[in-house]
Amino acid sequence: MSKAIPLVVSDKLTKFFPLPRGKKVHAVDGVDLTIHEREIVGLVGESGSGKTTFGKTLIGLLPKTDGTVKYRGKALPQKYGPADFKRQAKTMQMIFQDPYSSLNPRMTVEEIVGEGLKLYSGQSSSDLRDTVASWLSRVGLEPDYMSRYPHEFSGGQRQRIGIARALILEPEFVVCDEPISALDVSVQAQVVNLLEELKQSMGLTLLFIAHDLSMVRYISDRMAVMYLGALAEIGPAHDVFFSPKHPYTEILIASNPEPDPELERKRLSTTITGEIPSPVDIGAGCRFAGRCPHSMDRCRVETPLLKPLADQPDRYVACHLYN
Repeated sequence: MSKAIPLVVSDKLTKFFPLPRGKKVHAVDGVDLTIHEREIVGLVGESGSGKTTFGKTLIGLLPKTDGTVKYRGKALPQKYGPADFKRQAKTMQMIFQDPYSSLNPRMTVEEIVGEGLKLYSGQSSSDLRDTVASWLSRVGLEPDYMSRYPHEFSGGQRQRIGIARALILEPEFVVCDEPISALDVSVQAQVVNLLEELKQSMGLTLLFIAHDLSMVRYISDRMAVMYLGALAEIGPAHDVFFSPKHPYTEILIASNPEPDPELERKRLSTTITGEIPSPVDIGAGCRFAGRCPHSMDRCRVETPLLKPLADQPDRYVACHLYN
């Protein structure tokens, strides 16, 4: 029996931003990630670790500096042109982080949600309006909202509009770029449950980028941890959360607040000392060595490779403690 081809594969995916005097920002630096069909992969890390840039480069919103992205085994262009965007819009979409800035304030909800379908489907105006109304209902909004503008909605409602806009073309793969970070805690669970429900009903594959590790563990099949443009650890979400291997993952999860206020008050505070180093001048060695409590001389001169653990082949760690 042949093995199924993964839906999305990034191979040494790299995105640098040029700076004056020949310098460059190493936003994404040689990332290998395989995402299987109907899987949710959670991508976590501190702000500035390159998560959003990776997601945008993966689906072509940013041109690749190096490396490749394959979709169902077929390599995608290094830099997208209009025809590439038109073709891939039906298979890959993105839900953006900020529902306040990702919606055009001059367009009605009907225009925002139906724009993609208007460009690609050729539906009549009445059919298009019916489809938009159906999708608003599907994401938990009233069809009567179609004539309103973004400023008339709450943050949670705006994010639902963004979800409807991304999914109305019925893509297979969706990058969710911190879709709950700008929302109230009471609304976050509603949006996550909506995404899980749509994933099941539409057979979606998701890359779920977030800061909240508890939420990522809840919704994801696998969890990938990114630090300074590179992956530090990958594995089943439950295993990574409850039994982290990389020192960075350990501290990141230990700093995650407890949902029980009483337990949160009693537990010892754990924080990562120092800031993420500059992504401009990245030298040899482990990127986390300067902040790692287990750092050795080897860590400062030799870059650890992302390798599977000997006793857990479905878990990958880039740390000299294990390889």
